[in-house]
Amino acid sequence: MFKTTLPAKTAVAQIVDQYRQQHGPSMQPATLRQFARSLSEVLQLSGRRISHQSIKNWGDRRYLPDVFIMLQIANEANHDWRRDFALDILAAVLPESYEPVTEIGREAIKAQAKNQSAKITQFN
Repeated sequence: MFKTTLPAKTAVAQIVDQYRQQHGPSMQPATLRQFARSLSEVLQLSGRRISHQSIKNWGDRRYLPDVFIMLQIANEANHDWRRDFALDILAAVLPESYEPVTEIGREAIKAQAKNQSAKITQFN
């Protein structure tokens, strides 16, 4: 049996989309650059940043976010939506170690599990 990252990529894309919808200016979704800038603010002390291309790649299901960067955001962004975002991403990428902390994360992971279950049933 092989392990695929597609379900995690799908959940991550949904989480990114929902957080972008909620954290843009004037009831508009945050642009890729705005969202990347908001996440990167937390990483300034370490000299790291997240590019808008990374946000696009996560939303397009091309790549998964770097776990260590998400851990750093979760640790540095105390009581902030960015902490919730990072923990929801970690729950999607490492479900055996993390649980989602918001409804956004719970819904994305529930959809991920439902889709994976449907595909397994389809092949049996």
